Amino acid sequence: MMDETGVDKAVVFSVPFAWSLPREDNYYNTNDYIAEMQRKYPDRLVGFACINPNYTGHAGLGMPNLAVKELERCVRELGLRGVKIHPENHSFPVDSLIGSGLMNTLAALQEETGRKIPVLSHGMTTIGAMPHQFGRLAGSYPDVPIIIAHGAGFQCLYFPSMQPVGEHDNLFVDTAMTTVDDSRLIGVAQMLGVPKIIFGSDHFFRGQKNLYRNFFHILEGAFPDAADRAMILGGNMAGILGCE
Repeated sequence: MMDETGVDKAVVFSVPFAWSLPREDNYYNTNDYIAEMQRKYPDRLVGFACINPNYTGHAGLGMPNLAVKELERCVRELGLRGVKIHPENHSFPVDSLIGSGLMNTLAALQEETGRKIPVLSHGMTTIGAMPHQFGRLAGSYPDVPIIIAHGAGFQCLYFPSMQPVGEHDNLFVDTAMTTVDDSRLIGVAQMLGVPKIIFGSDHFFRGQKNLYRNFFHILEGAFPDAADRAMILGGNMAGILGCE
C-alpha cells in the first residue's frame, strides 16, 4: 500500500490492546515483531514500542517494574525509536506519568542514546487525555517530544482548548481521525501552525485499500501550499526523529 501511493516511510507499532497480564510477554512479542519488521525494512519502517505504564509486573513472581524494563529493552536491544501509550485503554491520566519511572527512564535513555524518543499518545476528549494534561506532562519533560493523536480531540464535537499545545515546543498533534474533512484540519492549523501537525493515518486499524489516497486528497484541499503538506506528511516527524 505504501508503494502504491508513494509513501516512503511510516511509523509502525502494535495495537495497544486493553488487557494486561503480570507476565513478561505483555507486549513483549508484539514489540519483537515490530523490531523484526524494522530490521527487515530499515528504509521504510520506523518502529515504536507499545508500553502500558500500569504494567508494573508482579513482585511475587520476580518480575517487578516490567514497563520500565520493557522500555529499556525496546530502546537498547531492539532499537525501537519511540513509544506508543494509550491512557484510555490502560486507564491512566497522562499527567500521572510526571515523575514516574517510565518517563524518567525515557528521558535518561534520550541522553544515553543521543537521540529523541518521542511519545505518541492516544488523545481524545476523555478524562485523562485532555490537552491541559498533556501540557503538564510536556512542561515536566521539555526535551521529550510528545505527540497527541487525533488532533488532540479536535475530531470530536467538543473542541478542547488547544492553548497548552501552543505553549510547549515539544508538544505536537497528529491527523489520525481528523481527516474527515478539510475544515477540521484547517482549524487545527490556524490554532497551532503547520509545524505542530504530524500526519497520522491509523493504518492498518483503518486499512482500506485507498486510505492514503483519501487522506492525501483531503490534505491537498486543506493545505494548497505544497511546502506545508511536505512538513505535515514527513518533514515535521523527520525533524523529531533526526532522519531524512
